[in-house]
Amino acid sequence: MLRLILPALAFALLPALAAAQQAPPALRCKAAPVPPGSRVTLIAPRVATDGLPMAIVEASSALSQDALLQFYTRAWTAPGGRPVYLRYRVGPWSVIAHAEAGCFYTVQTQARGQGSVALLGVSEPARGSAEAMRLAVAAPGDARVLTHMVSRDGGKLGDTWLLYSAQSPAEVLRFYARALPAQGWSRTMLRPVPGADQRSVGMYQKGASAMGIVVQPMRAGSSITLTVESH
Repeated sequence: MLRLILPALAFALLPALAAAQQAPPALRCKAAPVPPGSRVTLIAPRVATDGLPMAIVEASSALSQDALLQFYTRAWTAPGGRPVYLRYRVGPWSVIAHAEAGCFYTVQTQARGQGSVALLGVSEPARGSAEAMRLAVAAPGDARVLTHMVSRDGGKLGDTWLLYSAQSPAEVLRFYARALPAQGWSRTMLRPVPGADQRSVGMYQKGASAMGIVVQPMRAGSSITLTVESH
């Protein structure tokens, strides 16, 4: 499974759609700069989040977090000293964002040991898909899409749907206990998560496709994460 720049996402798609889904488009953006000596790990070369094509890399640096952010403020300052970036915080991360030539760059930074780590996301807003948020998976009748992600990881293709339903976790689990076998999925595991009230994890198999489902309380209902990896 991919590690992601956005927390709490998993991968999901039902097999009825797996044969028809397409891999995310390759980006036409140049790579984000990284400080010399950084160790770069490719996290997700081809991902689409809510229809937005993007790529994600992780860069580990011996620089402090402040020095790492200064590297990007220098890189993204126009001649004459005009900044062409925004800075903000997301939880424990300090973020710097920059737009250039139709591409959007975000760098999320955090201290790590004596140095720092950055998650760099590159996306093309103009190539986003208006179809991305349309619900196209088996789900309770009142379910709505919170976020959607498509990913290519080696030879595996994944599609993520994070849903919300006003139904209780028990009602959602009963729905999938009926719906998934009817679509040809065989359950290999279903169990509650120890120490997590009303949170359950299940695994299903259909041919070469594997699916996971996580159901847990959310506000007055449930969040549902469905995960399919297809070769």
